[in-house]
Amino acid sequence: MIDYTTLKHQADGTPTWDAFLGIILKVAVERQNWQSSELIQRTLEEANLPQSMLQMRYPQKSHDLVMRNRVSFALSDLAISGLLDRPERDLYLPTSRGQELSKEYGINITRTLIHNEPAYKKYKQEKSNQKKNRQKRENKDLVESQIKEWFNQQNEKTQDELLNHLVKMNPYKFENLMVQLLSVMGYKGDEGQALVTQKSNDHGIDGIINQDPLGLQKVYLQLKRYAPDNSVQMPEITAFSGSIKLKHADRGVFITTSTFTQGAINAAKDLNITLVNGEMLTNLMIQYQVGVEVKEHYMTYKIDGNMF
Repeated sequence: MIDYTTLKHQADGTPTWDAFLGIILKVAVERQNWQSSELIQRTLEEANLPQSMLQMRYPQKSHDLVMRNRVSFALSDLAISGLLDRPERDLYLPTSRGQELSKEYGINITRTLIHNEPAYKKYKQEKSNQKKNRQKRENKDLVESQIKEWFNQQNEKTQDELLNHLVKMNPYKFENLMVQLLSVMGYKGDEGQALVTQKSNDHGIDGIINQDPLGLQKVYLQLKRYAPDNSVQMPEITAFSGSIKLKHADRGVFITTSTFTQGAINAAKDLNITLVNGEMLTNLMIQYQVGVEVKEHYMTYKIDGNMF
């Protein structure tokens, strides 16, 4: 049974559309083909969402159900990425690639992972070419939800660019940047210290956060600059845990620019290790403005009734 509170979620606690990616594939491999309505309904059942969440609707005129809409969006992305086949308009079946990823990652399939699939990259290139060739665009009035969607798209674009820079950057600079991020997030405390270890004597530890002036409370870091298709495996988690225990500590943070296999995730839970994958990492960097800067400020106004 899935605990929906552990899924990637928005500020209001509702799962984001990409939180359903792995669940859809998990359900899809149960049989050879699905009608879209059946697959959406079965996915929502598997996610084990409360009734109040299932009944949420958008405030616009359509009043569509929010959760069904998000599952439908994830379903479309999986088809574009070649993980689901759509031989007919309303029919879906899992591809061999979809079955492979579902077996490897379980429900922990991320937007970054599927957007690195060749089929998705081809689709985006075709869309980009269409946009360049289009000389005129219809002017449309933007409603509030469309503006928010535009901002989300800009953030996703920045995340993708940020991830590319992280993978290519100098290893030592990368480690310093990660230590800086955790410091800005508050791990270091008011009078603590954050440092990158020397390569010749790190014993599997890339960084250390001293949470107090005397260094009595420490958080140890393992940092991996991996390509998106090079997932962190369980042995790397257990090795990091062994390095932590040699330091007589009981906590660590493992950061990667890629993803974690299900075996690695399970091991981390048992060994008290916090995992940060590429998607979460870029989210945090944007949230705490580390490695990025504000490009533009947009402000809207309303009437101050107290002045009239």
